[in-house]
Amino acid sequence: MKNKYLVGLLVLGLSVGVFAQKAKVAKTPDVEANVRKHIAYLTSDRLEGRRTGETGATSAAGYVANMFSALRLTPGAKTKTPKFSYMQMFPYVTGVEMGKTGNSFTLELTLRTGSRIKVENMVPAKPVGFSPNGSVDAAKVIFAGFGITSSEPKFDDYAGTDVRGKVVVIFDGYPDYDNPQSPYRKFDARTKALIAKDHGAVGVLLISRETNYENDKLTQLKYDQTLGEAALPTFVISRNTAENIIGTDKDALTLVEGLIAIRSDAVVKTSYPKFNTDTVVSFGVNLVKKRSPAYNIIGILPGTDPKLKDEAIIIGAHYDHLGRGGAGSLAPNSTDVHHGADDNASGTSAILELARGFAARKNNKRTIIFIAFSGEEEGLLGSKAYVENPIWPLDKTIAMLNLDMVGRLRDDKLNIGGMGTASEWNQLVKRANDIMFDTDSGYGVGRKFNLVLNEDGYGPSDHASFYGKKVPVLFFFTGSHEDYHKPSDTAEKINYEGETRIVAYIASIARAIDEAAVRPTYTMAQSSGPGVSRSGSTVSLGTIPGYGDSNDGMVVDGVRDNSPASRAGIKAGDKIINLNGKEVRNAKDYTFVIGTLKAGEEYEIVIQRGSEKMTLKITPVKRQ
Repeated sequence: MKNKYLVGLLVLGLSVGVFAQKAKVAKTPDVEANVRKHIAYLTSDRLEGRRTGETGATSAAGYVANMFSALRLTPGAKTKTPKFSYMQMFPYVTGVEMGKTGNSFTLELTLRTGSRIKVENMVPAKPVGFSPNGSVDAAKVIFAGFGITSSEPKFDDYAGTDVRGKVVVIFDGYPDYDNPQSPYRKFDARTKALIAKDHGAVGVLLISRETNYENDKLTQLKYDQTLGEAALPTFVISRNTAENIIGTDKDALTLVEGLIAIRSDAVVKTSYPKFNTDTVVSFGVNLVKKRSPAYNIIGILPGTDPKLKDEAIIIGAHYDHLGRGGAGSLAPNSTDVHHGADDNASGTSAILELARGFAARKNNKRTIIFIAFSGEEEGLLGSKAYVENPIWPLDKTIAMLNLDMVGRLRDDKLNIGGMGTASEWNQLVKRANDIMFDTDSGYGVGRKFNLVLNEDGYGPSDHASFYGKKVPVLFFFTGSHEDYHKPSDTAEKINYEGETRIVAYIASIARAIDEAAVRPTYTMAQSSGPGVSRSGSTVSLGTIPGYGDSNDGMVVDGVRDNSPASRAGIKAGDKIINLNGKEVRNAKDYTFVIGTLKAGEEYEIVIQRGSEKMTLKITPVKRQ
C-alpha cells in the first residue's frame, strides 16, 4: 500500500486501544498530488512570497479559505460577510509614511568661511521609519563617534562627553564595518538611540554610510513592528550634512571614521576630536503608521460525540513568508521572491490534506479546528491574535498540533517538540510510529521515522502562543537547511513522499487524541535550555519575549518553569517596562539590556501587571 493513500483512514486510541486499521485505498484522495498542487500555488511568483499585509498573503488566505469551503468545514470567524467568514482579521502595521504636517528639520550652523546661516527643510535629512514622533527646539549638536557604549568588548564613545539635552551625531554601522563576526553587530540604530537616551541625549542624527544619500536604506521609511520604535527621534543625514554640522570636509570625515580605535583591553579613548560645535538643530517628526488587515483562516469540523464535541483539537500551520526579502531574510540585499516552499507552504498544504482526510470521514468525536496563521514570521502575530480572541474556549482546547517546515525530510528524521507538555505524549507519539509503520502487522506504509524528541513547549513557531496559555502542544519539523529564509526555498526541493508520510503520521496522532476517553494531561515542560539569544547575551532570564507592535513596554508571552523570571514572580502577560534602571519599550530594548547583565548578580526589574506597577528582584543565570 502506498503511503499517499492513508490520510484520514486510521482509527487510533490513546494509551490503550487500537492504533490503526487497514485503509480502503479506493476511496482515498491522492494526498501527494494535492500537496504538490497546494505548494505550487503558494510558492508561485504571483503570490510574491506571501508577506503579511501584502496582496500575495491575502491571495494565499483566499486560497486556504476556498479549500476549507470546498471541504464544507464550518467557518470559524465571526463576520457579517459570508465570503470572509473563514478569515479572522487582525491589524498589522505594514509601514509608515510622513504625516501631512509636523515634519521639519532646521540647522543653524557656522560655515567654514565663518558665516552663520540657518538652513530649513533643504538639508539632506530624513527621519528613519522607526523613529518615534517628537520635536526638539534649538538643541545643541555634539559628535559621538559610532554612538557605542559597551562593556564587553570595552568600548565607549561617550567617555568624557556630556550629551545631556543635546542631539548626538554619530556614524551609522559599527567600527569594524566589514567583519561578519563583529562583536559590535548588536549595536544597530535602535540600540544606539537607546544608549544615547541613557546618556541624556534628546535626538540622534545618523551619518549615512552611502556616498549617494538616496541609496541609503534608512531613507526608505521601513518599519518592523517586531522591533518597534527607537528610544529617541532619529534622523539619517547625508555625509555632506554631517560635514557641515561638525565643521570638517569629506576627506577629514572619512579619516575620522577610520581612526576610531578598537581595543578590547580598556575603555577606548578614541583618537578623533570631539567636534564640540556651535551647531543647533530644531526638528519635528510626525510619522503615520500604515495598517493593513491580516488574516488567520479558520475552519471547523464539528465533533460527533454528545459530550466530547465540546472539546477541540487545533491543527495549525502558518502560511505567510518573507515577500521579496528585507526583514528576516538571510539573502542580504535580495529583492527576489522568497518562495517559502518549506517555510511554510509545506505545513499549510499538510493541514489542508489533514482537513480533507478528516472531513471525508466525519466521525471525529471531538471538534477539530484547522487554522492557517498569518504573521508568524513577524513574531507569531496571528497565533497571538487567536489566543487573545479564540473562537473556541482555550480551557476546552485540549491540544494544538503545529506543522512548520515539514517538507524536507532527510534520513527519515522527524523532530517533534512539546513532548513534555502532556504526560501522554511520549507513549502516544512513539507507539504511533511503531504501529503505523510495522509492515509485519499489515498496516505498514513505509519506513519508520527517526524521531528526535524535544520536551520544550516554547519555540520559534505558533505552538508557543498556545503553550503560553497552558494548552498541550506538539510541534512537527523536519529541520533547517541552507535555503532557509532565502529565495532558493523552492517547490522542487520538497520531499513530497516524505511529507505525505508525515501527513499520515500526524493524522494518526490527531485521531489518537480524538479517540481517547480523557483529554491529554497538561504538564509544565522541562526547558530544552535557554537556546540562542537574539541579543547575543551570555545570560538568560527565562522569559519568552513578545514581538508585537509595542512601544510602552515588552509583553511577556511566557515564562519558563524554574527560571529566574519564574522565581522573581513574573507571569505571562506582564509588561516589562524597566530593567536594571534602563527603560524597556519593546523586545529590541529588552534583548539589548539583557546583554548588559551578568549571571549571578541581582537586578531590579519593573513590570506592569494590569493597573499595578511592581518592582521585583531578578538574578540572571548563565546561558548554556
